[in-house]
Amino acid sequence: MKTQFLNTLRSAVRIERPKLNAQVEYDKKLALDIFLLMIAGACTSLQGIVNGSLSMHVSGSFASWLSFGVGSFVLAIFFLVDTRGGKSINWKSAAKTAPWWSWFGGVPGAAFVLIITLIIPYRGAAVVSGITICSQMFVSLLVDSFAFFGCVHRPATIPRLFGIALMVAGVLMVALG
Repeated sequence: MKTQFLNTLRSAVRIERPKLNAQVEYDKKLALDIFLLMIAGACTSLQGIVNGSLSMHVSGSFASWLSFGVGSFVLAIFFLVDTRGGKSINWKSAAKTAPWWSWFGGVPGAAFVLIITLIIPYRGAAVVSGITICSQMFVSLLVDSFAFFGCVHRPATIPRLFGIALMVAGVLMVALG
């Protein structure tokens, strides 16, 4: 068991030289993905700001609930259009083959929305966003490094760890500056 743990740990963390002249292929899909991810990041920040503002007039739990309600309505429309009313999904196969935990993705999302809704009004959007982004990056690095949840295995290399350290330093500068 100890050997298996050490092998897992070795495959999760890899020390290698940084690729100084790495070739980055540019394609239209990459550009679109980056653009959409930038919109998603902006939406995450705006969601917290809007929910935090509403929470000062009602309650944090109501603001979070309303956020999920409105979001669920928008996603329901997208789902109906995307899947032709759910007809393009093989529900029986999905129920049998999808891991049990994959059906509960809304739970961490609800926790995220509630927590940022409660904290943004008195900590500010930049600090809250910075801390949550650093946390997302750290957890994502762990997930990639150990290939949790069926993700692609990408070891934690020195440049990736250094990148997270720089993000933490940046958040500290924003929070303390």
